[in-house]
Amino acid sequence: MRAKAVAQVVLVALLVALCAACGAESQDDPPLSVETVPTPSHTEGPRPSPTTTPVAVQSVSLVAVGDVMLGGTIAQLIREQGPRYPFSDVAEVLQQADVAFGNLEVPVAPTDTPVVKDYVFRADPISVEGLVWAGFDVLALANNHAFDHGPEGLLSTISSLDSADIPYAGAGPNLTAALRPAILNVNGLRIAFLAYANTPDDGRTGFSVRGTTATETTPGIAWATVESVTQGVEQAKTQADIVIVSLHSGYEYQEPPNGIQRDLAYAAVDAGAALVLGHHPHVLQGLEVYNGALIAYSLGNFVFELDALDFARPGLPSALSAILSITLDASGVIDYEVIPVRLDPEEGVPSLVEGEEARPVLERMERLSAALGTSP
Repeated sequence: MRAKAVAQVVLVALLVALCAACGAESQDDPPLSVETVPTPSHTEGPRPSPTTTPVAVQSVSLVAVGDVMLGGTIAQLIREQGPRYPFSDVAEVLQQADVAFGNLEVPVAPTDTPVVKDYVFRADPISVEGLVWAGFDVLALANNHAFDHGPEGLLSTISSLDSADIPYAGAGPNLTAALRPAILNVNGLRIAFLAYANTPDDGRTGFSVRGTTATETTPGIAWATVESVTQGVEQAKTQADIVIVSLHSGYEYQEPPNGIQRDLAYAAVDAGAALVLGHHPHVLQGLEVYNGALIAYSLGNFVFELDALDFARPGLPSALSAILSITLDASGVIDYEVIPVRLDPEEGVPSLVEGEEARPVLERMERLSAALGTSP
């Protein structure tokens, strides 16, 4: 994939959507199956050559969203309306894609075992039924809420996803598992997903997210450094055709990505990643083309309870969201589209928007992407 071609796609996709503002384009083809492939740990060597006849590689449609938080008032909605409710207006888009990705920013646990930190969330196990129905094929677990209910909450989350056959990356019962990619075999293309977090300590309680990093003997997340990301991508490249990296990093509510976000994203691409998907700032940040790869620094909130800090910000930017629809082949990203989404301010659940309702999302993405050099 050439950087010039991707840059043209970025500009054309945003300008066409902004001028037309007519919502996401429907897909007529039925979704294809996604196969989870067992993968070696980060310490093992390259996978052996296949012994079967190679499958012809076709293109793969992927949709990516930001933070999915199913606790708090949203957990109450799920109890009242059912686990499908948070995704009822967007599920069709997720289900039609070959692969749907999101950041699961909440532990899934049956009981409360909260730790002392600024914000603590918990989702009921029934909420996983909604993730399955909505069409999520792979989730990132490396984030600053993975340990809201300690190691027990993280292990419960992992158990719930395993039971639902939803692959995940970025956390595990030990460091080897936390660093292991989730590999999907789709349309003859092997896609490796890695997930990492690097966020500041909590402002009030001082809770250290880095302190939740997995060790060889304890559960935790994958912590992002230039070195760990580089090593992870290089290893994943020996196991897959395409590597996609999820990065939970940045400063909350800030429009531009910070230096850590950019250093980590660049490291991922330099090591061979075709796509970087970011989240944590709770607002949309821009897209950047770097060395032929596409970087989405923050996809914002997708399902999230909004609070007083959100409502205090003019224009309620944390309610502006998007589904990033991407087409991949063996060369990397060949096309993409920004599908505008808006969260209901009271419920925190997403809806597709078009026309004038879509304009704030599209204008924001065009402006912030232009600042990163993806358009004139």
